[in-house]
Amino acid sequence: MPGEDYDNDYGEQLDSLATIDEELKGYLSEGPTDWVEPVYEPDYSTAIVVDNLPKVPKDKYEKLLGYVRKIYQQIGPLAEDGLQMPVDDATGMTQGYAFINFFARDSAEKAIAATNNWNFDKAHALKVNSYVDLVRTMAHPETYTPQPARPLTTVPGLYAWLKDAQFRDQFVVRHGRDTEVFWAEAGGTPELVYGGEREKAAGQGRFWCDQYVAWSKTGAYLLTYHRQGVALWGGPNFEKVARLAHHGVALAHFSNTDRYLVTYSYPQVPGDGPGHVVVWDVERSISVQQQVALRSWPVEPYGKGNYFKWSHDDKYIAVGKSAYLRNPQAAQAAMDESGGGGGLPGHQKQVSMGGVGGDGVMDDVEGQISVFEVPSMELLDRKSIRAEGLRGWDWCPKSNLLAYWAPEKQQQPARVVLVELPSKKEVRRKPLFHVEDCALTWQNEGEYLCAKVTHKKRQSKKKVSLELFRIKEAGIALEMVELDPTPVQDFAWEPAGHRFALLHGEDAHPFTVSFYSMLQPVTGQKEVTLLHRLESPKARTVNKLLWSPNGSIIVLANLTEGSTLEFYDVDTQSSLAKRDDLSRIDYLKWDPSGRYLTDAIQQPMGNSYYKYSYDNGFRVWTFQGTLIAHIEKPQFYMFQWRPRPPSLLTAEQQRKVKKDLRKYERRFDKEDREKEMNKKREEWRRKGARRAEFRSFYARRREEMMARKEELIALQKGYDDEDPDNYEVRVVTRRMVPLGEPEMAGQ
Repeated sequence: MPGEDYDNDYGEQLDSLATIDEELKGYLSEGPTDWVEPVYEPDYSTAIVVDNLPKVPKDKYEKLLGYVRKIYQQIGPLAEDGLQMPVDDATGMTQGYAFINFFARDSAEKAIAATNNWNFDKAHALKVNSYVDLVRTMAHPETYTPQPARPLTTVPGLYAWLKDAQFRDQFVVRHGRDTEVFWAEAGGTPELVYGGEREKAAGQGRFWCDQYVAWSKTGAYLLTYHRQGVALWGGPNFEKVARLAHHGVALAHFSNTDRYLVTYSYPQVPGDGPGHVVVWDVERSISVQQQVALRSWPVEPYGKGNYFKWSHDDKYIAVGKSAYLRNPQAAQAAMDESGGGGGLPGHQKQVSMGGVGGDGVMDDVEGQISVFEVPSMELLDRKSIRAEGLRGWDWCPKSNLLAYWAPEKQQQPARVVLVELPSKKEVRRKPLFHVEDCALTWQNEGEYLCAKVTHKKRQSKKKVSLELFRIKEAGIALEMVELDPTPVQDFAWEPAGHRFALLHGEDAHPFTVSFYSMLQPVTGQKEVTLLHRLESPKARTVNKLLWSPNGSIIVLANLTEGSTLEFYDVDTQSSLAKRDDLSRIDYLKWDPSGRYLTDAIQQPMGNSYYKYSYDNGFRVWTFQGTLIAHIEKPQFYMFQWRPRPPSLLTAEQQRKVKKDLRKYERRFDKEDREKEMNKKREEWRRKGARRAEFRSFYARRREEMMARKEELIALQKGYDDEDPDNYEVRVVTRRMVPLGEPEMAGQ
């Protein structure tokens, strides 16, 4: 028997131990009773189950097996006998599923993310799961036992800060080891709201956060980054409301309504494993007090820096995929080698290594946009939007409409395309010719889209044109504006308005700022009109345009080592204020109300080089350009205004508020005067207290000196230095004549 042979062999090995030196014998087992056979734990993490395959007869078995193998070998090498497709003995037909075993666990994870819900053919969409999940599911009892209901958790006061009686805004700063949230004050000195006092009180050197922080889109949450993941804080006292584990998280993006969150991790060094993208349901994670992840993808198919983007209502999340978006530098180099034709040299549409994308569809390197429905995270219509040569895209801020552009390729011109969701209907296409680059910019109300097109150099100059789409017009009307053959450095729409500003000019010369309107200012007709242009000698040397959230006011900034700011009123075409004596500025942002502008000098976190610590801190300006606060902080890392949610007022209600603005203005002016007077009273009180303290000290010391006066006079041999009779007073008058006086000229 096999078992008896095993025992005999084992006994012979024990007998041979008798000849071993006694000193070494102590390290060996005393006998067979001390040996415990190890329990074998199989590792199924490299195996997957592919379901919903076609059911075919034996004569087509090898063909189907070869096709399945071809697909999954692109993702990673298979183990020996790593593909098994069971057959029904009774019918001879395949059973519609297969078991696949990879050499590496990472390959199995990529395969699940890449081919789950992928359209194998017109009638079959694959369902791919981990074999570990299958074993775990089969281990569940047949009879369902309901779990006791858990109470749902709510966070009170998420928007309590909006009820501030003085209608102030908040901001967060990171400096040193501190993270602090402040109220912005009209008087200048911010008022601290919370600075991590609970964490500091816990002792053991704890702090609120040791990395960067970020507000959510509506300002409901403050997100803090940690090595293990991210934490969300909310409510009047900034209590921790959720913790989402994502090791090595480097970036996080909230959806537009704050219901969802996307986190990204990237491998820092070889061996860290693949980076991942994870979509979280924030509301459910808070309410059930558990981490609710909707879906995860590996980063590799998309490339670092290629981010998922949310639709305005959070119904969809989408990501663009192309060779350019995955690696812009390599794709551009390939295009240059091929003569700028817009495609990769010698490219053929084929299934190749890495040819299955992380969205569950075949990865066409020519370009596609994958749109997922939320919260199901199913690919919309089970297929992506084909966008050959995709270079850039974005959602409309107010409707489920997305725009993308792609360069020329072979005989196909470059194009800007608008696609409506969920129908995926192409509602507008604009062909473009001789295109070198294109930048898409939506107006924040979604009424207009600008495609800034840079054409290839002709006659030693690059031509620039603006393709302006009127989204709400029937058929989406389009107008083109041709510009002078000078580079356009910046483009900015006026928020909630019809105007836009252009910054153009050569690097070696002063820039010109031009202001246009989508409406004719006199007749109101829908016609692009040049309003005015700031040219020499009024030309400003700037490299950044920043409109106030309320419009009308725009900041013309020069963000260099010697920075400048100019506050310009577009309505009156006048400069409100200009500052030329500023050090370098690397952050410039309006507050949500448009009352204040903040510039900051920040240093990279973890870098103590002196170059980054000079004049660190931030300044707060009014919209008229008056400096009201300048706060310097060593090791200053970041400043960020707290966003406000979209207004719930209708357009008519907003017009009524603006009409009654004088009434509110008088009220706010009165409150500001009272606040300023209270500050002055407090200052007077402090000064009075210090004055009284000094007078008391002086009187006490005077009394002590008078008590010793006789002793002091005796020490000075009878001389009293406080007696005026001991001094001789003389008055000397001298005339001072400035040089160059006529009466001195002849002397």
